[in-house]
Amino acid sequence: MNRFIILFLFSLGILSTCVFAVEVIPLNEGWNFHRGFQAPASEIVKVTLPHTWNAGDGMFGNADYYRGLCNYSRKLSVPAHYRGKRFFLKVMAAQTVADIFIDHHFVMQHKGGYTAFVAELTDFLVPGTESVLEIRVSNAQTMDIAPICGDFNMFGGLYRGVELLVTEDVCIEPAYYASSGVFFTQSDVSEKKAHLKIEALLSARETTVTGCEVEFQLYDKEKLLCRVASAEVGEDKKVVMDMVLERPHLWDGVKDPYLYKGVVILRKDGKEIDRREEEIGFRYFHADAEKGFFLNGKPYRLNGVNRHQDRAERASAFYPQDHDEDLDLMQEMGCNAVRLCHYPQAKYMHQQMDKRGLVAWVEIPFVNVYVNNPAYDENLRLQLKELILQNYNHPCILFWGLFNEINSGWLDRPSRMAAELHALARQLDSSRPTMGASNQDDDFNGFTDLIAFNKYFGWYGDNMDDMGRWIDREHAAHPERKMGISEYGAGACVFQQADSLRHPEPWGQWHPENWQTYYHVENWKQLQEREFLWCNFIWCMFDFSAAGRREGTIMGRNDKGLVTYDRKIKKDAFYFYKANWNQEDKFVYIAGKRLVNRTRKTVDVQVFSNSGAAKLYINGKAYGTAKPDSVNVLEWKGIVLDTGENRIEVRNKYGADCCVWICPF
Repeated sequence: MNRFIILFLFSLGILSTCVFAVEVIPLNEGWNFHRGFQAPASEIVKVTLPHTWNAGDGMFGNADYYRGLCNYSRKLSVPAHYRGKRFFLKVMAAQTVADIFIDHHFVMQHKGGYTAFVAELTDFLVPGTESVLEIRVSNAQTMDIAPICGDFNMFGGLYRGVELLVTEDVCIEPAYYASSGVFFTQSDVSEKKAHLKIEALLSARETTVTGCEVEFQLYDKEKLLCRVASAEVGEDKKVVMDMVLERPHLWDGVKDPYLYKGVVILRKDGKEIDRREEEIGFRYFHADAEKGFFLNGKPYRLNGVNRHQDRAERASAFYPQDHDEDLDLMQEMGCNAVRLCHYPQAKYMHQQMDKRGLVAWVEIPFVNVYVNNPAYDENLRLQLKELILQNYNHPCILFWGLFNEINSGWLDRPSRMAAELHALARQLDSSRPTMGASNQDDDFNGFTDLIAFNKYFGWYGDNMDDMGRWIDREHAAHPERKMGISEYGAGACVFQQADSLRHPEPWGQWHPENWQTYYHVENWKQLQEREFLWCNFIWCMFDFSAAGRREGTIMGRNDKGLVTYDRKIKKDAFYFYKANWNQEDKFVYIAGKRLVNRTRKTVDVQVFSNSGAAKLYINGKAYGTAKPDSVNVLEWKGIVLDTGENRIEVRNKYGADCCVWICPF
């Protein structure tokens, strides 16, 4: 890269990553933003991507948070040195409809707020001149784009960033549903060997693909294991190659998420002009209707959480460190899987889950209602294609999610569309099963390869034991189905504490933390006993915004998270699951420690621990040893507190925990 281009890029405040003749230039700085179609100069502000315009009005119960049109614009200069190159704008996500303009010329429109899209700008940019790039984005509700509705906020904006791709005339296709243009399909994977099919899509405008050769290289760390090449380019500009790896080191979940590096190189007339590098994790897996889930031939129950891309201050506009913090908390708790609900989430999450060995359930936003509108059907198909093709190579993704709670309360039945999406997913990727999340008895429960259910016995309903009874009835009625639990949970506010156990009103303002703890203890007892369940996903890992909710202490908040919205406080139920799912980080934890001022002199002390028996001390006095039960709960019943301050301490050989309770009597 010559000195002029370097100075040009720094003048834009951006950093260029050069991979031979292909450059990826972030365009996240220097945007002018305003609401509406046009605005006076006084209302135009400077913003940096990622950005959402609902970070202020969408998080605190304002059901009328702004859902409408906004405009992003910035200057885009292309140096004369780039003559003969091609230019592609890649938008990582724009909620919900985005229209691209260069110098007020319409380029393209994209419908769907959670997947990336690419617009070729070659015909609109003139090297040596300056242009104005505008992206008009609207998150207004519409009946032809999924999701039509949902119990979560749809934050408007360019909330995952934008970049410019600069390529040669012939390149690996960057605009095929915003995918990488290369696809690795695994088959016949075992400890003995793994078969890999490599497909690369080429693109050319002014010249032809004659003289092109595509080479694939597989690396184990820095060691080149094999190399295959082909100059046979099909009429569809696709190159297909195959290879077999002997004795692969398998990607084995959180225990050993081993990754190889696959490199696809495009040469024309012997000169390298493009390349892609992606990580590959070889693994095999299946679900059994009676024995549950298996990874690499071994039982591997998927214990995980649901996660919305939503947090305090940022709303949906996450930075990499925000995703990392979420994943760190999930792994501290002991999760081996994450359901990225109810829409495609950031590419960075998939990349990190590949590295961490977390299994990913990903899905399209086919949520709640279905409208028999051909344009809506087409949008569902488009979003499924984008989800699959953009994330095809991630080893963490083991299945494609097609729907969530598509209720049949409206006259339009969703069954036909669910069947269509299943067929489309299997056509696009025959190596992974499909799945759905249902909350009712309907025919589409049997359409997907796997099915899971959203059930809240003990929260929306009084009887906690109904969970186990319902699971057994459903399993007996459909023994052929591979069944799991996709959602279960209860609300809790860490600022609401009670020393009696009483079922709160789910839609009311009183959500004491102790009921959530009790709910999860009793539900996990039932879930862990049923080995035929292939998964269980808690609803949910973090509190999140849902503008229509009027419950708990904060309006517009779903407080079923195991961690608060700002990620600062881990609720008691977090430590309960940590005691059951994380066997590495030895600890003891006293439940109910936030209830400092006690109204009863006689109490039960409840502790969660993954490290065996522990001893209880109150104000230095020993109260004996308790052993963990089948779900790692330790209890001391009928303990009489001293009047005034009581220092509660629990110890075992691995650690200790303490708190202070005050009894006025």
